[in-house]
Amino acid sequence: MDEIEFPVCEVAAGQYAVGSRVLRDSRPEHPVELAAFSIGQTAVTNQQLRPFVDAGGYSTERYWTEIGWRWLRDRPARAPAFWEDAAFNAPDQPVVGVSWYEAIAFTHWLAETTGTPWRLPTEVEWEAAARGPFDEAPKPRLFNTAERGIGHPWAVTEWGNRSWCGAQDLCGNIWEWCSTRWGHSYYALDYAYPYVSDDGREFLDGSHARVIRGGSWFNSLPEADPAHRSRYLPGSKASNIGFRLALSR
Repeated sequence: MDEIEFPVCEVAAGQYAVGSRVLRDSRPEHPVELAAFSIGQTAVTNQQLRPFVDAGGYSTERYWTEIGWRWLRDRPARAPAFWEDAAFNAPDQPVVGVSWYEAIAFTHWLAETTGTPWRLPTEVEWEAAARGPFDEAPKPRLFNTAERGIGHPWAVTEWGNRSWCGAQDLCGNIWEWCSTRWGHSYYALDYAYPYVSDDGREFLDGSHARVIRGGSWFNSLPEADPAHRSRYLPGSKASNIGFRLALSR
């Protein structure tokens, strides 16, 4: 793993605005206090995920959640869904066709292999990395959304867009899995409000729908709003969903 790097961007501890006054599932807009963390400079690429596939990550139970392992046993595939598709498998493209279960297994394998406690970002971390302390989201004209007509994710080395902290393509290109369980509104109904990380939403057990963020090459521009929230079931393997890494500091 020494030859594969995972550059990160630093997000300082402090107060960040999350949510929206107008987007139904993102209400309400409110401040959250976050500890310092690091977020992947780019989404995880095909090249970065390949060692997990080659090392037998799909056949090693300890990397998977209990439900994730049960989900995997019912499926013959032992790689992302579009692993052999030329439109999606360039080394520097974000890996897509990965379920939330696979993303979690990869973080567990990577943490064990490197000795660094990699994980998925929470959704409030993701939003803070996209918007910043002064709501400095990237400009929509730089997003890879359906309006461009490209028809696939562009490489992480493309010019794309960078958020205030330096993270590439948080908005557009691909939806990104977060660790967080889905809750309608911004947790005002389903979980504690405002955000409390230990109220169950970040537990990795179960088969609950999980939050995805960022919009994608397949979706329209409004879905790439950094405050927009969506979700998929954790076994979903779509051509517009991938993930990026995070670290506590």
